[in-house]
Amino acid sequence: MENGASSYLRFLDGDKNGFVELVTDYKDGLTLFVNTIIRDIHISEEVANEVFLKLYVKKPKYKSSYSFKTWLYTIGKNTAINYVKKFRRIDYSSIEDCCYISDEKDVESDYIKGEQNLIIHQTLKTLKADYAQVLYLIFFEELSNEEAAKVMGKTKKQISDLIYNAKKALKSELERRSRNE
Repeated sequence: MENGASSYLRFLDGDKNGFVELVTDYKDGLTLFVNTIIRDIHISEEVANEVFLKLYVKKPKYKSSYSFKTWLYTIGKNTAINYVKKFRRIDYSSIEDCCYISDEKDVESDYIKGEQNLIIHQTLKTLKADYAQVLYLIFFEELSNEEAAKVMGKTKKQISDLIYNAKKALKSELERRSRNE
């Protein structure tokens, strides 16, 4: 059993440190994954916090047929989609968007090591949501195609096709950016 699952099961048995370990180990990755759906890092942080709150309060049962990360990211995806459905009709800009742009880059820089990964991660934001999600799950979170399919609610074949098309789109966007520099 991987660390996330054992930490969560310890939490369910009453060990509060297990929950602290979960948040420490998964908060940044979950936030960045949710950001591929919401595309606002500050709201993504709130949604990730909501996911952990659900775990803490509702204590859903973990099914070990998939990895803990797959299970957690599926909850994160569903929570993010619910948020988008609820607020998609509201078009607003927060003054905080102007003030905290440097904070967003610092979070990403801390989490994503190396300049190349940072450029790729920033370029993912310009791709279609499905492309950004599949590339993030496969290459940054190192999920298998099967796990990514579970998180995204797709078949393994659809994931393979998405990866192929997403790589082409990413390559094209990176080439476009390098010509413009």
